[in-house]
Amino acid sequence: MSMDDHNDFFLEEQTDSPAAAPEPAPVSRRDEPDAPRPRRRVRKFMIWTVTVALVVVAAFFYVRYLNPYAVEARATGYVTSLEKQGIVFKTFEGSIATESYAGDTARVHTRDLDFTVRTDSLAYLIQNLSTPPARRVTLVYERYYGTLPWRGSSKNVVTAVIPD
Repeated sequence: MSMDDHNDFFLEEQTDSPAAAPEPAPVSRRDEPDAPRPRRRVRKFMIWTVTVALVVVAAFFYVRYLNPYAVEARATGYVTSLEKQGIVFKTFEGSIATESYAGDTARVHTRDLDFTVRTDSLAYLIQNLSTPPARRVTLVYERYYGTLPWRGSSKNVVTAVIPD
């Protein structure tokens, strides 16, 4: 038998039947169009990391500087000082000797409640009530965890004045 007498396997006639169709060669992972590339994964990770970091910083800023933790707090006493301060942002800074300290003669008065007034009309009302003869007032204020330049140098911001 000569070599040409054998039927050649690769030269057989091809049929269109699905059983006889050759299987496609496996496609490598890098050739797949939907597979994420390593650079895309890193980019997505960085975007998510930056987004989460920005949300955390925004939440911290909101809680620390914009959200008061004591709303409608009150202090009753005599206003000891009130003066306009600030170079760029003009605010009124003052202090009040609270009633608990003013009536107690056994303890030495060591601390006033410092406050900030943002509006001019409220500041002028407090000035009129603190000029001699000084009247007792109740200040309604909000207390913040931190200070901002346009809100004054005190964490206590007066929102209302009630003359007694």
